[in-house]
Amino acid sequence: MNQRAFLQSFDAAAFGAFAAAGIADAAEYLPPDAAPDAVPVPCIVLVDRDVADYGDEVAPVSVFRTRITFQVIEVAPDEGGIVSLLDGAGLVAESFALAQRTRHDEGISAWWVQHA
Repeated sequence: MNQRAFLQSFDAAAFGAFAAAGIADAAEYLPPDAAPDAVPVPCIVLVDRDVADYGDEVAPVSVFRTRITFQVIEVAPDEGGIVSLLDGAGLVAESFALAQRTRHDEGISAWWVQHA
């Protein structure tokens, strides 16, 4: 097993455990270039709210942001894509636009988001 396969397998197991524990969220993802009638891709995401971001300025001031983490085996998130969090009935509860990628490896992709 190579590193990519290991990380994807590990992250899939972790996200599954988080979902079973109620820590991960069911969601749907639409890429930025999706057609108006496109069907969103179901996925499981981790949502971190009120994350202190100090940026990379000379005199940083913290800003509280929301970060959403995806499994790259489920979706290939891209700037401007829309992720919609689903409630227990499978209805859209909240939607976000992907603004800036903060982390990416062979298994996950994390993004700062803003309300869509």
